[in-house]
Amino acid sequence: MKMESSRYFRTGIRLALPPGLISGLMVALIIFAWTGNSWYTFLLGFAAGSCVFGTVYYYARLLLGRRLEQIRSIIQRMPYRYNQNARTPQKKAADEVEALLRDAEWSREMISLEFRKMDETENYRKEFIGDISHELKTPIFSVQGYLETLLDGALDDPEVNQLFLTKAMKNVNRLIILTNDLMEISRLETGELKPEFSVIPLNNIIHDVIDSLQYKAEQRNVRIIFEEKETNAFALVDRNQIRQVLVNLIENAIKYNKTDGRVYVSTRFSGADRSKITVSIRDTGIGIEAEDIKRVTERFFRVDKSRSREQGGTGLGLSIVKHILESHKEQLEIESKPGQGSVFRFTLRSADHHADLISA
Repeated sequence: MKMESSRYFRTGIRLALPPGLISGLMVALIIFAWTGNSWYTFLLGFAAGSCVFGTVYYYARLLLGRRLEQIRSIIQRMPYRYNQNARTPQKKAADEVEALLRDAEWSREMISLEFRKMDETENYRKEFIGDISHELKTPIFSVQGYLETLLDGALDDPEVNQLFLTKAMKNVNRLIILTNDLMEISRLETGELKPEFSVIPLNNIIHDVIDSLQYKAEQRNVRIIFEEKETNAFALVDRNQIRQVLVNLIENAIKYNKTDGRVYVSTRFSGADRSKITVSIRDTGIGIEAEDIKRVTERFFRVDKSRSREQGGTGLGLSIVKHILESHKEQLEIESKPGQGSVFRFTLRSADHHADLISA
């Protein structure tokens, strides 16, 4: 924090100037009326005015200078308790009092801004806790219901106990997935989970992901099509994190698709220097309303809440995607029209300029 400073006490000058001028003028008039000599009038008037000016200036500086500086220093330091990156205004003030008023107004605005941020954070925290409570409550109550039914006598029925135990286990798995997703997104947000960059054959990873999700796609009668335009697409990324991005996006495209729908995955180089690889996941699903597009990457936000819960979704998949891409200095782009499907697109750093790493 650097305070605006001056070798002159401008407030003292503004306080001393009027009495100095008035005193000098009055003495000059008296001398001129007494002697009639203009030379003595000017000399003695200037001397008297200078003495009064100097006396008032010195006293004002002695009385107010250090105090104004201390008050201003306190005012300027106040926002730094909330924001270490706060910057004091640089516009030059007419004097120390005006600078003090300007800094007080700036301090008020900065503190108000920080309090608004704190209120938003608190509201977000309350909303987040409410969402987690709701997400945890549903599977826990389901498990509790199945176990209570079994303990009340259904345990002796082989068909019923097998069915209820299977359903209870399904909800336990849902809790495990939710817990893992919460831990991961927390580590991503705090920067604890940093990407470990390496050169990977992107198309091979996409093929592996598609193979792992083929069963889910077949259950919903959805076909996954990989439009492999770039056969030698090597990316400089964190292998595991980008694999998770692909899993989350393709799984999402399957989940929100229609029966006999399609999911198209494609890669292509972008930029004249082939410095980026653009990855697109396009589906023929239900689409997203325009007002919801900006919210789909929020924690626990679902376009279709009932469908997501039925299929075990946690509502954290796209939020994890967003944070992983941000850790790679990339952004997720979304285009969608209700009833016509969605396109999720992002870019990755191409490893074309790292031939030595590829060969290794």
